[in-house]
Amino acid sequence: MGIRHLHTFMEKNGGFYTVNMEREILEAKKFTENPLLVIDMKALHPIFSTDKRSLLCGSQFWVVEHMVDTFFKRLTDAGAELVFCDDGTLDPNKFEKWIASQNEKYDRMITILDGIDAEPSLKEAADKFEQTIPYNTCIKLKNMAKRHGKFIVSKDLKCDQALAIYATKFKALAIVTHDTDFLIFEGRWQLWHANHIDVNKLVTKAYCKQVLLCTLGLQRPQMAIWATLAGNSFFKYDELVPFLSEFGPNNQKFYRLAEYVRQLPLRNGKLDDDTVHSILGRVYWNRQVPPEAYEWFRQSVAFYQVNEPVKDSQQNDGDPFAYLLEDEHYVTYNILTDRPYTCTILFFDYRSSEIGNYYEIIEPIIARMAGILLYHHKEERQHVTLAIKRNQHESHSVVTVPATFPTAITPPPLIELISKDERVQASLLDRKLQLWRWVCSDDLLDVEQFNTVPPAFMCTVLTLYRLRQCGAIRIFEADLLLLIAQQLSKGVFDLTLEPHPQRLNPRAFRLAFVFQNVYHHMARVAKVLGLSEEYRPMTPYDGHRFHNMYNVWTGMNVESEFQPIEEWRFYKHAKSHAVQNE
Repeated sequence: MGIRHLHTFMEKNGGFYTVNMEREILEAKKFTENPLLVIDMKALHPIFSTDKRSLLCGSQFWVVEHMVDTFFKRLTDAGAELVFCDDGTLDPNKFEKWIASQNEKYDRMITILDGIDAEPSLKEAADKFEQTIPYNTCIKLKNMAKRHGKFIVSKDLKCDQALAIYATKFKALAIVTHDTDFLIFEGRWQLWHANHIDVNKLVTKAYCKQVLLCTLGLQRPQMAIWATLAGNSFFKYDELVPFLSEFGPNNQKFYRLAEYVRQLPLRNGKLDDDTVHSILGRVYWNRQVPPEAYEWFRQSVAFYQVNEPVKDSQQNDGDPFAYLLEDEHYVTYNILTDRPYTCTILFFDYRSSEIGNYYEIIEPIIARMAGILLYHHKEERQHVTLAIKRNQHESHSVVTVPATFPTAITPPPLIELISKDERVQASLLDRKLQLWRWVCSDDLLDVEQFNTVPPAFMCTVLTLYRLRQCGAIRIFEADLLLLIAQQLSKGVFDLTLEPHPQRLNPRAFRLAFVFQNVYHHMARVAKVLGLSEEYRPMTPYDGHRFHNMYNVWTGMNVESEFQPIEEWRFYKHAKSHAVQNE
């Protein structure tokens, strides 16, 4: 992320050093009570995804949670204050990039699925696909991070710029990220590279902004221009390839680009319009200059400024739902403002109908969730916008889907739905649970016995019911997933001693991820309904346990195992829409 090839350039020019994070924090405590670390949430998944065999199993959620908690606790125990930064909702201007990224990821996952179908050993599969296995984004690191520090969401600025402004304003010790854009921002904070963090030793590489500045021979105001012309998220590298090729081989480009930037006339640290148009003429020599190019350039240079922008008191006056972002009601906000609801895929194979069609499994969940939120706004809109891949033959795309409104039950108004008042929550709990059941299936609308399921398992049971109803899952598979959830809650087995399976059953491999993905959407419904976190816990799944037990349970009569979960097996009576062999 950031400026392409800049990591390599820094490594070749000695622009890095090793940091012992605990020692650095303790040293900084001599000058400030709680040294500030500002952490880029986008950079966290690689830190906790080093076990590729476990990733292919669908991850050990609770092991990862313990690892994350331990890592952050060691930093705070050393005396650091942690602040985490995230984008919140996806910028509508980034959907083209998001779609391209998701299409590329889907193709990579299909290649891995083909590899799993050949039934190699787990180690062979992990070694072969080590560089292409996607991170498990169903693991909600944000929820874990909030236990250890402040969480800020960038609403008006790109996350990277907001993060740099915050770190500079509050004199942070370091920013933790994997993004090379932070080498361009001004600020006296250190830059600790997330991808090189050893969570056990608490050491990493730090990249030195001053070395880059000196190596290029530039002044600080020139760095934003240099970064723009080197290619970033505003001015795409592919747009600049013909221009950059004029500066010779790769090992010379950054130096010669710096020479070019040094010759540009700056007035009070800025370029005038004539100079910008002259630069664009050079960049697009013998090519049509896109009408957006001037704006790309100006936005890019402005992006690297760390002066806090003046807040416009009227900025949110036209957005009656802006307050929802303060409490992280992102899904509610997106649906009510008609921003696309993003649906990412993890290892779903649209080429086969064996586990159904992922879009057809989750679309009714989302349409009904939208119906609850839009119920009191029907006159304004009756659809929800999705960003999703619907089948094997279509790319990811943005589509509109009619909202499905409840008829037998009236949803509370939004202000009551998300109210934190304990009396309001208590008075609406039964209606919220009824709506949650309705989102899953009409058949559950009046099944009040479902409320006897402990809150921590409701989301799991509803997920399994939906999968069962769609013919995606066999009874024994649903039982196994629910039993593992129960075992995790009771500490029946030692997660750290659960071995990696020797190999993965191809069906079980697919099923593990479709369960996680659908659970994620069902948990989103609980959030939209204003249900507390006890109703939407972290996905109760352990990949090692699931695959080890799946191999044992396949083809066996294991009724004796079900006693702990017998009363919660509502999915046994789900009316399947597809014929499913047991």
